[in-house]
Formats: sequence, structure tokens, C-alpha cells
Amino acid sequence: MTRAGLLPATAPPPAPTPPSPDRFYRDGTGATAIMSVAHFPDEVLTFLQMECLAAFKTALEGPCDAVVELGCFDGRALEVARAAQLRYCGIDISCGAVAALRERIADEGLGAHATALVGNAQETLRWSHRIPGEQPLFVLPFNLLGNLPDPRRALTGLRALGGTVLISVFNEDPRTTAVRRAYYTQCVSELAEPAPGRYGGTLFRGAQGFRSESFSAPALHRLLTECGLQIRSETTNRLGRCVTAHRA
Repeated sequence: MTRAGLLPATAPPPAPTPPSPDRFYRDGTGATAIMSVAHFPDEVLTFLQMECLAAFKTALEGPCDAVVELGCFDGRALEVARAAQLRYCGIDISCGAVAALRERIADEGLGAHATALVGNAQETLRWSHRIPGEQPLFVLPFNLLGNLPDPRRALTGLRALGGTVLISVFNEDPRTTAVRRAYYTQCVSELAEPAPGRYGGTLFRGAQGFRSESFSAPALHRLLTECGLQIRSETTNRLGRCVTAHRA
């Protein structure tokens, strides 16, 4: 007891620190789970096919002299760059993914034409000086934009670099939300019930800071315009859309 006869006040325990929004992908186990082909519903494969074909078409039409894939993981757009005879740079926040991609590049004898970097899609100034080409095609694959805590920061950063941006996102259709729920249930623990997102779609959250939201077409178009990007072309299927844009 104190001289006043009272016990000293006890400070409340500190509030738990919320997980970093990029922890799910940075740690490696989450990224591996979400990118495992064994976890893909059949419908997701058609979405990825559309994305790959849209990227190849954009690479051929140009003008671009390199393919820079953000959130690259195992480097699917490496095949796009190889087919279009362009240099390739993969960027991912996971050190394990980048190491595996570098090994693949070496095994396939592509070291003179391809590279992989550890980097955050929202921090373009940290890696922009290391990418190849003067007119790159930036590929944001597999709903990467909807996984970022701050999509505006990523888009405005890319706009400042010039070049062309190809963005692949899930749409807001209830069927798509059901496919996403089944997919995320396979690879994300503590998956919460979906909630309305910021861009007219549906937001999923889970352990390790996992988040993924979809986009309505009007909201996506408005976001791109507000970030100084002008849409050049758009391809859609029943799960989502691929939009090609450049600096307005």
C-alpha cells in the first residue's frame, strides 16, 4: 500500500498490435497457400487465362520495351515477356518467392533478359531505378490491386513512372464472391464474413492481415481517372476484368 493507504494504479495492458497488411504475403506461407494451383477453383483458371492473353496482347501492341510484374510470385508474366521477346522484371514482397523465381530464371538461361526484385507495389521509388526499359508494361495480376491497403498510392506511383499499366481484378458479381469465398476458405485461416469494400465490391479479411476486395466497373474506372490514368482497353469475363491504362 502507498502512504495514502491505496494500491498504486495499474496501467491497462497495451492493445494488441494489428498485423501488418502485407504480412500474409511477406511471410511466405500465406503467399504459397493463396498461389497454390491445388487451391484454385476451376473458374479462377479462366480468369488467369484472360489475364495472360490480355497482357500478351498489350505487350505486342506496345509501345513497351519490358514487362514488369508486380506481386509476381512464380513469374507467370515471364512467359508473356518471353513470347513477346521483351525483357522481364518480377517484383514481390516475399523474399522466398523472389529467390525461387531467380532460381527459375537461372535454370532456364534467362539471366540476360530477366530479373526478380524484392519490393512493395506501393513503394515505387524504392525499386523504380532497377527496372529495365524506358516504356515498361506494368502488370498488376490476379486482383493484386484489391489486396493492397492503399491502391491509390500504387497507381499514382506507377503513373509517375510512365509506361502502360495492366490491371486484373475480380468483379462485384455475387457468383464471383461465392467463387472467391470457396477459394479463400482453402488457403486463409480465420476468414471473416465478407463485407462491402471501398470500390463497389466485396471485401474479405483473414489471419495475418489478409485482405482482398473486388471492384465494380464504375468504381474502378473512377479510381483510375482520379489517379491520372486513362483507360485504353478493357477485357472482361464473368469473374472479372483486365484494364489497360496509361498516363492521361
